[in-house]
Amino acid sequence: MDVHLGLNSLNNFQGGEKNIDLNDSRRFFSAVEYSLQWLEANSEAINRLNVYPVPDGDTGTNMVLTLRAAVREAGESGSKDVKGVAVALSRGALLGARGNSGVILSQILRGFSEGMSDSCELGVFEFSAALSAAAEVAYQAVTDPVEGTILTVARDAGLAATSAASHSDSIEDLLAVVVDASRESVANTPSQLAVLAEAGVVDAGGQGLQVIFEGMLRFVRGQALPELVEGDVSSHVSVAFAEAHQNDSHGYCTEFIVRGSSLDAGVLHGELESLGDSLLVVGDSQLVRVHVHTERPGDVVNMALAHGQIDQLKAENMDVQQAQNFDQVLNEESQMPPENGVVAVASGSGLQNIFRSLGATVVAGGQTMNPSAGDLLDAIEKLSGSSAFVLPNNGNIGMAAQQAAEQSEKVVHVIPTRSVPQGIAAAMSFNPTENSEVNLQAMSHAAKETITLEVTRAVRDAVVDGISVAEGQYLGLIDEGLVEVDVEVGAVVRRMLGRVIDADVEVVSIYSGVMISHEQSEELVSGIGDQYPDVDIEAFKGGQDHYEYIISVE
Repeated sequence: MDVHLGLNSLNNFQGGEKNIDLNDSRRFFSAVEYSLQWLEANSEAINRLNVYPVPDGDTGTNMVLTLRAAVREAGESGSKDVKGVAVALSRGALLGARGNSGVILSQILRGFSEGMSDSCELGVFEFSAALSAAAEVAYQAVTDPVEGTILTVARDAGLAATSAASHSDSIEDLLAVVVDASRESVANTPSQLAVLAEAGVVDAGGQGLQVIFEGMLRFVRGQALPELVEGDVSSHVSVAFAEAHQNDSHGYCTEFIVRGSSLDAGVLHGELESLGDSLLVVGDSQLVRVHVHTERPGDVVNMALAHGQIDQLKAENMDVQQAQNFDQVLNEESQMPPENGVVAVASGSGLQNIFRSLGATVVAGGQTMNPSAGDLLDAIEKLSGSSAFVLPNNGNIGMAAQQAAEQSEKVVHVIPTRSVPQGIAAAMSFNPTENSEVNLQAMSHAAKETITLEVTRAVRDAVVDGISVAEGQYLGLIDEGLVEVDVEVGAVVRRMLGRVIDADVEVVSIYSGVMISHEQSEELVSGIGDQYPDVDIEAFKGGQDHYEYIISVE
């Protein structure tokens, strides 16, 4: 069974609460989830800043993967107190750490958990103490700490929190100070680290940490996550820097876990120190995470094998990664805009973010707020290419989409998607490097092969398709046809899945609506995963109105 729990949302807290405290374990966990979502939205921009210690363009990705592993471990831990959640986050981050920035982030989370008291409180004093400890532990993990990096930002954030704790009235106030301090610290990194000034960027890891803090602040303020807006810093390293350093050699980014008994991270660190740089060896007596940049990954592994069993081994050629990163920088100005673009209609912040992550331009709309032909035409005309694909994702929007297509001077193809799952399947099949005809066939086929399940609630007594429906009952629809009615929403979902899941089904994607809590979704997904162990169950917070669940079966 492979179950992925999607990100939480402020919509889990009915009424759009403001100034949310973090004393409750569920809220603390949700705040970290929110930070992960914000980090994911910013990850590509962070990747483009990456020049230290190696310009391989993966800092944002590595921090996302590390924090995602931390959230997954905490979500599965079942911890009922804030301290327990923090410990689980630390453990998950260590197990899932990726890259130099990811390992340091894992140590920040470790220090945060160690700096917390055993009480269930996470007020301003507890938070500031934990943040100070986070910076201290992260510095201790690095043999030769370099200023102008994520370490500096962590320290400056901790100092600001300590100073503000005595006069901050709430976690919101304290986090606002932390965000401001970390933003200023990030802006100062080029003056502390020469390679950043040469490249014309701020430190990528520091920027990532600032984004995490900002995500938490947005959560406690009850703010929705906006689309990413580029800041004042350069969006990528300068062309001059790429040209000057494109032939630099860095070896292999080598990472693995050592499992054993009576492990000593200090001893292993001393043995590996001569084999490379950017060395990080962290963990405990039973599990140690190793990260090193080396020309001799085999020697590193063989030396570690003397201490225990090796797990999660990877050795990535950083010269290849750097070349790919610099090629993007050097070719960016000469690249022609893609021939094709995608416009998708969607409601709900989660669903909209999914379409954006697939490269689509999103037009707000849905069951009760359908966009006009003019709205769709505006989105089409803003695309840089000469042709466009429009995904209406609702049968009621098809006519407006056709009208927009007829009014545009571009070549516009309307894929007749009648549901969000069909639209997502079509968007996932879109390839901007292929011509329009290939994309038209691939997207249309993907949409047709997707089964859509929807759960909504009856607003009045009625007879629909020969089925009696009472006000307040949950209605289950398969490809727009009513098939199930029940007073319990989970029962409707389970019975509909029983109708469509067979040996050919590989993936079920569940998008929960604004009215569904994280706990409700988690319980449902867990039960479905147990019932269908051979099916990949993916769960997301869609945030849509009117539909408790929208489900894709492929």
